[in-house]
Formats: sequence, C-alpha cells, structure tokens
Amino acid sequence: MKLRSHSTTVPRITKKSRLFKLVAERCWARIGEPEWLQVIAAIPNISPEDLNALDLPIAAPWHGVQQHTLDELEFSLVALAGVYGTRTDLRSFCRRTVIRAKDRARWASRNSRVAEHKRKLKAEMAEWMLIWLSDPALFPTWVQLRRQRL
Repeated sequence: MKLRSHSTTVPRITKKSRLFKLVAERCWARIGEPEWLQVIAAIPNISPEDLNALDLPIAAPWHGVQQHTLDELEFSLVALAGVYGTRTDLRSFCRRTVIRAKDRARWASRNSRVAEHKRKLKAEMAEWMLIWLSDPALFPTWVQLRRQRL
C-alpha cells in the first residue's frame, strides 16, 4: 500500500473561491451585466446561482432564481419576466435559468428524504416556474391571482 505525502497535496481551488477572489480584485460593489461577462470569461461552468454566495446586490437576470420562499421566487420570476420582455438577446439565458431552477424544485418535491411540507412547497414552486416558462409576460398577473388563492 502506497502512502500519500501530504506535502504534495495541492489545495482544491473552487469556483466559489475563484469568484470571491475575482470580486475582491476588481472591487465590485454589485454584479450587473459587465461584471457577469467578466465572471463567465474568468470562471468556466459558473451559473447565476453561484453568485448567491456573494454579499452583493445582483441584477436580474444574473441573480438566478431564488427559491427559499414563495416571496423570493415571485421576486425572481417577475424580475426575469421583465428582462425576458425587454432583452431579446437574454431570453434563452432567462429560460435556461428558470428551467434549471424548476428541475431543482421538482427534484426536491419528489425526494423522500425531504420533509413533507418542503416537498409540497417545492412542488408549488415548480408549478409557478412552469407557468413562467409557458408565458413569462403573463406570469406577473398570474402570480397576483395565485397569491390571492393561497
């Protein structure tokens, strides 16, 4: 059996640590489109959700979909609907972001290791995202009506 020497172990550099370093080096106070473009150029395979580790304001659509609560989800999806409606160049980005979030919510809603109340919440969230995906412009009106029923 070959023993490993700890002196030759290279520390793992994570996306998160690279992101923190980049933000500190550039002294960013917020993340908008120019900053996002620099982030994706510097850090491969980063997603908008990775930015949530930062303690900075993040503009839509780069803040991704927040889905800890229905209020967060509503805020995120309404903001993304606004971007989708005004920036045709970002429509596919917005759709991919919502699809990833929907898939995460759907997975949690079906995971038996997740508490029942949380599974129900995630199932509701997945439905909201399906409505958004079917018609982002309709979503802000739909969510107001849905919230009245809840």
